[in-house]
Amino acid sequence: MMYQRVFSLSALLCLLTAPFCLNSVAAPAVAAKQSFHAARLPASFFAGNRARLLDELKKMGPGTIAVIKSMPEQNRNGDSTHMYRQDSDFYYLTGVEEAEAVAVLDADSNQTYTLYVRKRDPRREAYDGARLGVEGALKLGANKAESFPAAEVNLKNLVNKAQRVVLVSNFDEDFRKKMLDWVYPFGSDNNHSSHKRILVDGRHIVAEMRLIKQAAEIDMLQRAVDVTIAGHFSAMKASLTATNEGEVAGGFQGTVRSMGARFTGYDTIAGAGRNSCVLHYLTNDHDIEKGSLMLLDAGAEVGYYTADVTRTWPVSGQFSKEQKAIYELVLKAQNAAIDLVKPGRVHHEGFDTAMRILSDGLVDLGLLQGDKDSVYKSGAYSRFTMHGISHWIGLDVHDTGDYQMETGKRGGRRVLVPGMALTVEPGIYIPKDANDVDAKWRGIGVRIEDVILVTPEGNRNMSDKLPRTVKDVEAVLKKRN
Repeated sequence: MMYQRVFSLSALLCLLTAPFCLNSVAAPAVAAKQSFHAARLPASFFAGNRARLLDELKKMGPGTIAVIKSMPEQNRNGDSTHMYRQDSDFYYLTGVEEAEAVAVLDADSNQTYTLYVRKRDPRREAYDGARLGVEGALKLGANKAESFPAAEVNLKNLVNKAQRVVLVSNFDEDFRKKMLDWVYPFGSDNNHSSHKRILVDGRHIVAEMRLIKQAAEIDMLQRAVDVTIAGHFSAMKASLTATNEGEVAGGFQGTVRSMGARFTGYDTIAGAGRNSCVLHYLTNDHDIEKGSLMLLDAGAEVGYYTADVTRTWPVSGQFSKEQKAIYELVLKAQNAAIDLVKPGRVHHEGFDTAMRILSDGLVDLGLLQGDKDSVYKSGAYSRFTMHGISHWIGLDVHDTGDYQMETGKRGGRRVLVPGMALTVEPGIYIPKDANDVDAKWRGIGVRIEDVILVTPEGNRNMSDKLPRTVKDVEAVLKKRN
C-alpha cells in the first residue's frame, strides 16, 4: 500500500519544518493532509507472510503445524495495564491487534489458517472497546475461527495430533509452558508417544523473513521516519526556549502523536549537558544549562513500523569550538560508515571504519595519547565511544535477523543485501566527571543516527531531510530566532 507524495516541494518543506512555519497559513492544512492515523498494511501483506511460513513448514515434513501467540497484556500498576501493542511476529503473520489470540498454520490442511480469539463480551466491550470475535477473525483472513475459552480443547487436540509443532511465542511464558506440557506430557509412555513429537522454536524462521523488507514495509517505515523528522524539528524549536529536558521531549512526542504515531518505538531520550553522555537516558526531567548540547534519540511508530533517529545540537543555537570539533568528528565517521552500506559489504565493516576515524580523531584532539596505530589496536577509543553503530530496524527498533556475530566483534559477518534496513549511529561521550580530561571537553556527548535502506544501487538515507552538518543544524536553529 503506497501513499502518494503529491505535494509541492514548498509544501513538503513546510511539513518537515512545521514548527518553523507558524506564520504560514498553509501549514496546518499540510500537516492534516500528512496525517497517518490508523495507517496499516493491507490484508494481502499478512496473507503473503503466512504463505511464506507455510512453505517453510512443508519443508519440515508432514504433520507440521505452527502455533503463534499474541502479546499478553502487561500490568502497569494496581489494576491498570500498559497501552496494548501487539507482538511484532504475531502482527507480521496475522495483522491482528487484539490480545489473547492464537494463530495456527497447518501445512497439511486445505484450511491452513485457524485463528483463536477472545469471546465477545458486551460488558467488557463497553469498558475496553469492541472485540473481533469469530466473525471479525474470519473477515481478517482466517479460514477457520473459534473463541476462547471453548477453543482451548480444539487447540490442544491440534497440538496433540501434530508430529512437529513450530512455536512462535516471544513474551508469554505461561503459554510456552502449556505448549511444552501438551507436546511432551509428563509421565507419557516415551516408547509410543512424546518422543516422536518435536517442539521447534520458530522465532528464528520469522526473524529471517522479517529481515528483508518488502516494498509495503519500506513505505510504512518511510512514513514513520517522516513523522519522526517533524517531531525532531519541534524538539529543536522547543529547546531554544526550554528550561527543562521534558519540554524538549514533549515537543517531539506531541508532534508525532498529532501526526498519527500512537506509540514511539522506544522511550524518548532527551539529554542535555552531562545527560547527553548517558546512552539510554530516560529521565528527561533535568534543567538545561546554558551552553549545553541537547541529544535527542527518538523515533515515531507508524503502522507498527518504527524510526530511530538521533540528532545533537546546541541549545544556544551555535556550537562552541569544542562541541563543533567533536560533532564534526562523529559526522565524519557516520558518513564513512554510511558509504559502506551497500550490497555485498559486510555489516561490521561500517563499525570498523567508524572506530578508526573516531580513534584517530580523538588522538588529533588530544583526548587520547600515543601513536595512532597503537591507540586504535589497543581499543582505547572505546572509553569515549562504548557502543556499536548499527542495528536492523523495522517492526522493532532493534529488529530481528541474524548478524552472524563473531566473538569480540561489534556487528557481524552478515553480508548486506537490498531490502535490509538498518541504523548508522556513531557517537562520542566525554563524561562530566572525566577529571583526567581537559575541562573544556567534559560533558560533551554527541550521537548522530539515521535510518539507512540497502538498495540495489547502494543505499538510501531515509532520514536525510533532517539536517546533519554543523552549518545546516545551526541554520535551522537560527531560523527560529
